[in-house]
Amino acid sequence: MSWINVISSELPRMRLYASASLGSPVDGDLAVEEALGAFFITYLPGKPDRIVLFRLLDLGIRSTTAMTDAEREELLKHVAGFDPSETGDIVEWDPTRSLMRSTG
Repeated sequence: MSWINVISSELPRMRLYASASLGSPVDGDLAVEEALGAFFITYLPGKPDRIVLFRLLDLGIRSTTAMTDAEREELLKHVAGFDPSETGDIVEWDPTRSLMRSTG
């Protein structure tokens, strides 16, 4: 699967997650735009991985939402279909570490 396929299939869920986290569709769309901009600049050549998209999106949402990590994890499970270990990987991701998931 190519990045364009991953992005096009995940974009509606990214928008819904961001809007629900930030309480506004406008703010949600701005957060998605920012996350995709950062993604395109740095990570487009990498292997397609939907978690990378949501890590960038959640990173932008963290500082502007009143939702707790646990609440955002629940949204990720129900809105984007991630399993509990994946939601933890997204919400607890530290931007000083690699954005891409390790293979081992």
